[in-house]
Amino acid sequence: MNADVSLIIAPVEHWRPETSTFHLPFGEVTITLEDVVTLNGLAIDGDAVVVDIPDEEWSEICLRLLGRVPDDLSGGVVRIVWLRDEFNHLPGNASQEVTEQFERAYALSLMGGVLFPNRSGATVHLQYLLLVEDWQRAGRFAWGAAILSYLYREMGRSSLHITHFSTSL
Repeated sequence: MNADVSLIIAPVEHWRPETSTFHLPFGEVTITLEDVVTLNGLAIDGDAVVVDIPDEEWSEICLRLLGRVPDDLSGGVVRIVWLRDEFNHLPGNASQEVTEQFERAYALSLMGGVLFPNRSGATVHLQYLLLVEDWQRAGRFAWGAAILSYLYREMGRSSLHITHFSTSL
């Protein structure tokens, strides 16, 4: 898919990080927790989404939680396409452990591709895998609040980057 860069940059140019709002000709608007709940139905109250960096190597974590490790694992980052290729079809006779590995892989690709995307849009850090290690615990997280705070942070970073880029031309 080809991205329309101007369509991506336009909202960022109107974002004001000091107020977390878009400045538009008709006034200021923002994205609220209510919007997050309405759009994706994720909880906005519950436990904070916090990742403790483990003592384990990322390859060990990947093997333990996904059952396999990509050949090109680097710095705890995996390619989303690898997740989709490796975990595309759940075998009909899959054990509970394999089923949970596939569930974690799907959640990880969703986090990297939709909920917490990075600039590449093609990779995801395994730190998010730790959040879905235990599904009971994962269900208590305030995912919606985490997504909104992540969006605010990334919009602020992007707007500062675009401002700096524009002034250096």
